[in-house]
Formats: sequence, C-alpha cells, structure tokens
Amino acid sequence: MCVCLIDQKTGQPIFSLQWHITAKCDQKCKHCYMYESPFYKSERENELLLSDCKAIIDDFLDTVGHRKGGICFTGGDPLLRNDFFDILEYTAGKNIFPLGIAGNSYHLDFETALRLKKYGVIMYQISLDGLKETHDYFRKPGSFDDALRAYKVLKKAGILSMCMFTLSRKNMNQLIDVIRLVAEIGLDGFDFDRIVPVGSAKDMKEEIIDPFEYREFLLEVDNEYKKLRAKGCRTQFGYKDNLWGLVLDKETLISTQNLVPEGYSLKRGCLIGKAGLCILADGSAMACRRLPVIVGKLPKQRIREIFYESPVLNELKRNDRLSKCSSCSNLENCRGCRAVAYAFFGDYFGEDPGCWL
Repeated sequence: MCVCLIDQKTGQPIFSLQWHITAKCDQKCKHCYMYESPFYKSERENELLLSDCKAIIDDFLDTVGHRKGGICFTGGDPLLRNDFFDILEYTAGKNIFPLGIAGNSYHLDFETALRLKKYGVIMYQISLDGLKETHDYFRKPGSFDDALRAYKVLKKAGILSMCMFTLSRKNMNQLIDVIRLVAEIGLDGFDFDRIVPVGSAKDMKEEIIDPFEYREFLLEVDNEYKKLRAKGCRTQFGYKDNLWGLVLDKETLISTQNLVPEGYSLKRGCLIGKAGLCILADGSAMACRRLPVIVGKLPKQRIREIFYESPVLNELKRNDRLSKCSSCSNLENCRGCRAVAYAFFGDYFGEDPGCWL
C-alpha cells in the first residue's frame, strides 16, 4: 500500500482494507506472494465464515465512524468464493468508499459485472504483465486475451477498469508497450510496481532492476506518460512505487491523478501503520500483503486494537529504526519498500535494494 486518499477538510487519510477474501484461484502466477507462503495452508483450510466477514465489516464501519473508509476485495479471486455476493450485499449502502476488486478475468461476464455495480463496486483491477506471450508465461495460457475481453465487459457495465503490471527484469522491456496498449483500449487506470521476491517468487531476486538503471527507466516511463497525456489520453497513469518520490516533485505527482474525487488528495510513500490493514482469508492481519509478517487476528481482535496496539505494527511504524532511509530528506514521500528490504535482507528496517541514493 503506497498511496491513499486524504480528506482535505480533516487532513485525515481514508482508512482502507485490502481484504484477501479467499485463497481460491484459477491460476498460479510465477511471482505470486500467496502460494508457497507460510500462511497459504491456513488460508485454504480456515477461510472465514460469512458471519465472521460480516463482523469484520461491522468492526470496520465502527473504526472509520463518520469518515469514509475503503475496501478492496481480492484473493485469490474473490469471484470464486461461493458467498461473495452475500458479502457484497452486506456492504451495500454502507459508508464504504471506494469499494473495489482486484481479481482475475475468467468469471467476469456482463451479468456478473452488473451485479457488482449494483452492490457498489466502482473499480475492478486485472493485471497485465507484458504482451501476450510474456503475460501468459507469468500467469497462464489464454489469460492475456481473456483480460482484454474482461476490460470490455467492465467498460460496458460502467465499472472503472484498472490494470496493474508487476515489473521485473524479464518484462521491463514491454512495460511501455503495455502502457500504450491500455491507452489505446481506453482503460481508466494503469500502474505498476516492482516484483517482491516472496512466496512463489522467493528465488527471483535477480529479477530486481539495478538502482541507477531503474532511475533512468522511471524517467523514460514518465516521459511516455507525458506524451500520451499530451495526445489527450484519459487513462490515469499511476505512480505507486515509493521510489517515484525520488524522481518527481509532489505537485507533479498530484496533478496527474484525474481519478481522485473532489475534496480529496493523495498521500504517497509507504503507508504501513498509517492508513489501513491487509486481511488474509483466515482473518490474519498484515501491515502489507507482500511483507510476510502477521500483526493480529480478526475477528478475534478488533481492527482498532490491532492498528494501535499491535507490538509488531507499532515497531514497523518507527522511522528511527530505518537503516538508511531515516536520514533521507525524501522520507515522508518514500520510506523505501519495507517488503523488498525484508525479502532481500530479512530485515524490514533494511535499505531498499532498488534505491539509488
């Protein structure tokens, strides 16, 4: 979690949940953080009951109070959970904003998309990790073409279509091609982030791009964004990776966010312990899904209790413990990626191996 909405009236961030509602999935991506994680077996065998999910939603609403709070349902693939629409029905009409889904394309037809919209889903994210051959290599044969089909379904149903790209040395030469593709087909949003060598990707440290090469690459990508915007492209190109904060000034980053609702602005940088939690299918709470550290358990504990009282999470919030980032002038807009640091050095306070400073 590297960006969040800030209420301009109160200055407070929108509290959000990244909720992995199920571990069921139709594919086994080569860079997936779920498979081969120490939590996967429990997620499959101890999926929260519908009553547990409703209790967590109630707790979430109590936590955010009169302020809005957002939930992104993901997985696995949320549509593979048998009672997912019962969960969505329970969230409908409540003070939840934004409400989104990050999942696969395979079970998303027009009728399903209309049901999602009926219950308040405003955005749906489907990944592209390269052009057809490369994307299908990372995910599974046929997944590229099906993603393009699903984007059309979302557009027809009036749900914002979002694309995420997991960046590695293997597919970096296709990122700009994918950016041009999503602009051509008119997707609403696009972003990318670096691969984190955890889970199925635990042996893929060599896929991390060298720091100075990465800096030049970011500048090249931003130049492509500018060219497309100058041509009238309406796709929102995101700056999710914390290291963007070392390349572009804050005003530039904010001015490009055309999907930010009126009355809100963006907060950048690592948001661990600042604006939300991640929940696994078994109710385990994490500060970040790509950082394999459990900070609490829901619904046994309350969200507020975990967020403010978890010893592990309170430790993660400390900037003074950061090995090199603590003295950086870009600390508040970056903080490095704690998940990548942990994957490389076994220390979530370690340096970000992608940082050129």
